[in-house]
Amino acid sequence: MTIKWGILSAATIAKNYVMPAIQEAGGNILAIASRSQDLTEIQQAFQIPYTLNDYNQLLDMDEIDAVYIALPNSFHFEWIMKAIEHGKHVLCEKPIVLSLEELQIIQQKSIEKKVKVMEAFMYRFHPQIIETKKLLEEGAIGEVLTIRSQFHFTLENWTDDIRVNPNLGGGTLYDIGCYCINVQQFLLDKKVVTYHVLQGRKSNVDVHLTIQVQYEDGILGLIDCSFLGEFSQSVDLIGTEGSLRLPFAFRTDLNQDFGVIQLIQNGQLSSQHIEGNAYKNQIEHFQKSIEQREFQPYSFDSMLEQVAILEEFQTTLKREGVIG
Repeated sequence: MTIKWGILSAATIAKNYVMPAIQEAGGNILAIASRSQDLTEIQQAFQIPYTLNDYNQLLDMDEIDAVYIALPNSFHFEWIMKAIEHGKHVLCEKPIVLSLEELQIIQQKSIEKKVKVMEAFMYRFHPQIIETKKLLEEGAIGEVLTIRSQFHFTLENWTDDIRVNPNLGGGTLYDIGCYCINVQQFLLDKKVVTYHVLQGRKSNVDVHLTIQVQYEDGILGLIDCSFLGEFSQSVDLIGTEGSLRLPFAFRTDLNQDFGVIQLIQNGQLSSQHIEGNAYKNQIEHFQKSIEQREFQPYSFDSMLEQVAILEEFQTTLKREGVIG
């Protein structure tokens, strides 16, 4: 079965990463809609039959099986719900929505309409993450004591970039901090017991953020991200019998699709270099979940947990911890 796709938005992540991945994974991009961009070049590059300036027109196309949504964060809920109402499966960019209540509504509607909905955290589908989870479960570093996840880059456009627009769901927490939270949830599978946030703000959004977290079993976590620093993206775990580091935790595409796992045991360092196309793997898993309903590559329970934590952290950010 070839899944026929519609694309809502011609955002950079759509045209540079996800759309190529759809084609590499055997999907067929039937239509793309954008309200603001000329789609001529994109249509030619991907050989897309239909280009539209109306999202509703795309959803009205009965031939389309699934849609990929790369709209600004604050528009996700509206267009996920509309897509579900039209009987479309939905892959939506992170964060999938901005409140737990919204995701609970989506979950119920998706069950009613018998469609799949998934948040696009592509890093989860790179084999380095799967191998890291396996190593932890096998006790490669003993009992986990501390986990640190960081994601920094230097934002160039402070004028009209949607990532610094508070009305569109901007800020580091929603843009890159969500990766740092998600990876800790995936690797530890532990509940948050307590936390403390510190932040720097600009343009009325958080632009520099650290969150100290205490998980069940006493595990301590640190989340660290900003729009201000030199590019870095790593995860570190310290255990009672060793340590583990992922220097290309989230964007393996920036390392020629190679993930790296650096493991220290008994003072000895070993490294694994693991190749994989995270974006393509994500599409393959999502398409498989459409064809095989029982297959859940990223469950709703996990997404609900992620959104609940994100919403709580965001609420706290708005009222305390300002350092600049």
